[in-house]
Amino acid sequence: MLTRADIDHLAALARLAIPEEEKDRLVKDLGGVLEYVSELNELDIEITAADRAGALRNVMREDAEPTPGGTYTSAILENAPDKKDGYVKVRQIFG
Repeated sequence: MLTRADIDHLAALARLAIPEEEKDRLVKDLGGVLEYVSELNELDIEITAADRAGALRNVMREDAEPTPGGTYTSAILENAPDKKDGYVKVRQIFG
């Protein structure tokens, strides 16, 4: 059970100035939160590394059979405004 002394101690650690009229409300509210957390601690669950937030995992699809090179080259070149030797020709960027 949380007491006003606990609230005073927490306020001192956090360097907070808590008005006297709010301390009783905090005892009740924080006490309720701590009771709820203690109920959660009693649950029989098993947490694996994959269940934790921040676990590394690959969310990209496996690229097992990529499209072979050159499959769409002619279709792309047909739509290019300018082409040369099988490539899309663009204007020079660097001088």
